Amino acid sequence: MLQTETAKNDTSMKPELDRVKNDLETIQKAMGLAPSFGSDWIQWLKRDTWLYLWWALPGLILLASAWVPFDNTKRHFGLATPQLVGILVAAVMVAILVDGRRAGLVREYKRINAQGWALLVPLGLYFVWGKQYAIGGQPFMAGLWLLSGSLAFLAAVSTKAWVFLGWAIPLGAFGLCQPLIHNRNNGVWLGMMFIAIALFCSLIQAWQVRGMEKQHDSN
Repeated sequence: MLQTETAKNDTSMKPELDRVKNDLETIQKAMGLAPSFGSDWIQWLKRDTWLYLWWALPGLILLASAWVPFDNTKRHFGLATPQLVGILVAAVMVAILVDGRRAGLVREYKRINAQGWALLVPLGLYFVWGKQYAIGGQPFMAGLWLLSGSLAFLAAVSTKAWVFLGWAIPLGAFGLCQPLIHNRNNGVWLGMMFIAIALFCSLIQAWQVRGMEKQHDSN
């Protein structure tokens, strides 16, 4: 009877103990006494290495929609085919972002992304600036891609989360290539950009995980 009661108490205390452990890890990281990511998180980071490859799926959808001729006069559920493709791509992107990481790792990602949210302010100001000066079309989009790539680069440098470079490089290259892209080929290049993001992010994440493994082995 006593053993059963003890087992129940241990089970009920486990979430609280896990929370205290995660808070202790956070304090240690803030004081520079522990690596940025715990050793038991590496398996989740390895999982993210493969998860980044899913970003190629929106690119493949865009490539398919650019190569397959559609009758834009027909509507389904009140929407034209290109609009449905856009909704499908957005749904896939949301689905990729929804996954089940452990609580401590989610907290670490939130800490990193919280610094990146401040970079959304320049994007908002860019839209205001474009509207004030009536800049639109291809020049506006080229500037938007270049600004997005520059902000992703700043996020990588400021947070030391180098996986942001996987976004910065393709976004910047896509912006620089805008003068060479005709409207009819825009979907092809946009799809290729997503595929490049998937490959770059996966490779950079794998490089980071390898560095973390060496760091923990040396400790």
